[in-house]
Amino acid sequence: MNRASILATTFALVALLAACDKSADKKPDDPAPKNAPTAAAEAKPVTIDESDLATSADFEEAAEKAIDAKNYKTELATLETEVAKD
Repeated sequence: MNRASILATTFALVALLAACDKSADKKPDDPAPKNAPTAAAEAKPVTIDESDLATSADFEEAAEKAIDAKNYKTELATLETEVAKD
């Protein structure tokens, strides 16, 4: 009976040591890779067609037709108030 107790105790200790070794080898999950962007989620370079951008040259013709020597002060005052609001 004494031999059986020693054998059971030894087996239990070996099982505990084996279980401890497995958990020591396994590292906790690193949260950084989970939060890292994937290849599909990475930012793609933005391309803008120059024809989509508005420039002062785009409005020049309309301004020449709408603004003349008689109403330029009124138009200027209107533009200044719009700019001041922003």
